[in-house]
Amino acid sequence: MSIRFAGPGDDVYLRDLNDPGKKLKQILWGDFLKVVEETPDLLKVSWGKDAAGNPQLFWVRRQDTQADRLLELVFVDVGQGDGCLLVVPQADGSERLMLVDAGEGDNMLRFLSWRFGKFRNDLHFHAAVITHPDQDHYLGFQKLFELPTVHVENVYHNGVGERQGDDPLGPLDAARRHLVDLVASHADAQALYGGAIDQGGKRYARLIRTALQSGRVGNVQMLSTATALIEDGRAWMPGFSPATNADATIEVLGPVVEPDAAGQPRLRTFGASISAQAMDVGKTKNGHSVLLRLSYRGLTLLLGGDLNRPAENFLLRHYAGIAAAQPLSAAVPGARARFQSDVMKSCHHGATDVTDEFLQAVNPFAFVVSSGDEESHVHPRPDLLGRLGKQGRGTAPLLLSTELLRSTRESEAKDALGQITRLDDKIETALRANTDASADQATRLKLLQQLTRRNVEVYGAISLRSDGQRLVIAFLMERPRGVKRWQTYWYRHQGAAGFVPD
Repeated sequence: MSIRFAGPGDDVYLRDLNDPGKKLKQILWGDFLKVVEETPDLLKVSWGKDAAGNPQLFWVRRQDTQADRLLELVFVDVGQGDGCLLVVPQADGSERLMLVDAGEGDNMLRFLSWRFGKFRNDLHFHAAVITHPDQDHYLGFQKLFELPTVHVENVYHNGVGERQGDDPLGPLDAARRHLVDLVASHADAQALYGGAIDQGGKRYARLIRTALQSGRVGNVQMLSTATALIEDGRAWMPGFSPATNADATIEVLGPVVEPDAAGQPRLRTFGASISAQAMDVGKTKNGHSVLLRLSYRGLTLLLGGDLNRPAENFLLRHYAGIAAAQPLSAAVPGARARFQSDVMKSCHHGATDVTDEFLQAVNPFAFVVSSGDEESHVHPRPDLLGRLGKQGRGTAPLLLSTELLRSTRESEAKDALGQITRLDDKIETALRANTDASADQATRLKLLQQLTRRNVEVYGAISLRSDGQRLVIAFLMERPRGVKRWQTYWYRHQGAAGFVPD
């Protein structure tokens, strides 16, 4: 058995075994293909399983495949929260898996279970990044860290540890303007969370303790401008600096650590607004989200956590080197040199707590908003979507939202739930009569699995795949249009012009 990947274009299909000219299902550039038989023009591939659990076989035209693995990001619809899977190819032909946040519920767990064969085999992640200690970003990691087949080389976080007491983010300096007790190292995490000390029932404490005690997590540390790998004055995720990874680099742009006079690391506090002095707990832990800029050959992406206006004001001024007295607009040219990216994961689920200047500095042609069902948040805000379109690059920036792209499947769900209800009645009658209900129970389970699988496959997941020169951003349509299943947007890198619609 050999491995190939689906080639570029919208016209790659799984084909009928008895009639290779008959297209059955569209597949996406970069899809993983297990080749079980070859002819000069065709490859027989195993794809999925039938109702009996047997592998399904199809033909794929050889010309529609390639040998090279692609960079892949999947922005999973985790509901209210963030969750992104990264698959980064390496020069030796291997790949590194990473997660940046995992939502609050079990959507990420279910997606990974579907994607990686129900965790039957050991699954190794290079990194799990917790951008900041908000439940809708970190709690989905809990069940993952508990699984005996999941191994994580590094758990990275922003160094702001939730705690019990009057200072929920840890001690402050005398002026109460900086956090001074950061959870920077693995030893720091062990000291704060590894023992039996009660952290007031904080779920973040339980999560970090689980990672530390699992035996399947290697390193737990803060990822920041001071604790990352420093090369030529810039901070990089270890293993993804220019010196260690020619194709893929990941620069750490935040949190920005400001050492005190003795060289001890500190993070400044943020207020409820740009001008506010008193610390706001939510603004501070959100504003110090782990901020990553991924560069893959010619493609750049910014993953921005839950940044807010006070944090963006600070970051822009810091990287542009301008004083507080200067207008924020003056920071845009200088900050753009560090922040400009082709694709941006929009900060804080489409909230309006952003600055136009930060959007101008990033200047992406595509935005991804991870939003959910907490309707009291009204995410993504309609006026924010307008601002994204106005500040994005080009005449028609691409705006994608996991919630807005989610399939409701109203009639389909109604039909399935009706069948399940009727089966429940039959099963209950059979059990009362002490007769065999196994066939109906199996059918009921299959229907539930179909609903769950469709939730994972269709509900809002946004896929991005690239070789660094071409890029496709895609999502599954609510209902296939014939044999086409994917809505795709293609881009090509054109030298100084960057990526343009293809």
